[in-house]
Amino acid sequence: MAYVSRIVTSGFRVYWRVTRSFTLAAEACLIDGEDRVALVQSATGRGWQLPRTEVHKGEALDEALRRFLVADYRIRLASRPELFWMYEESLAERHGMTGLYVVRHWRQDAAPAAGLSFFGLDALPPELPPQDAARIRQAAEGRAPFEVC
Repeated sequence: MAYVSRIVTSGFRVYWRVTRSFTLAAEACLIDGEDRVALVQSATGRGWQLPRTEVHKGEALDEALRRFLVADYRIRLASRPELFWMYEESLAERHGMTGLYVVRHWRQDAAPAAGLSFFGLDALPPELPPQDAARIRQAAEGRAPFEVC
């Protein structure tokens, strides 16, 4: 009976991995010279979020972040971004891991891109989910997640 149980369990694992996608994303806590954080309107238009992109196959997390910031916002990083935290996301539309980078040294090649707005840590938009606001404050202040609890 244990043999049959292992076969059934293994079959369900394969089915789960094939039918559900797993994403890897890179997210930027982009901080300007006035200690403000860049946020963008979410794709649904119902709130704000940190700039983020999915990582393409064969691409490193920091490469994905650089590609995305240049392509979408004309932002070039002046130094290597600091990986602050990896966290798991389990939403209805996606399941995966997100690497949160803190970016303090950057420049914008042209006029500010539409949709990119800067907010002080004490003036984050009220529509921002509380867990995102906490994550942004922790990253900007350099406090590890376990130091907050």
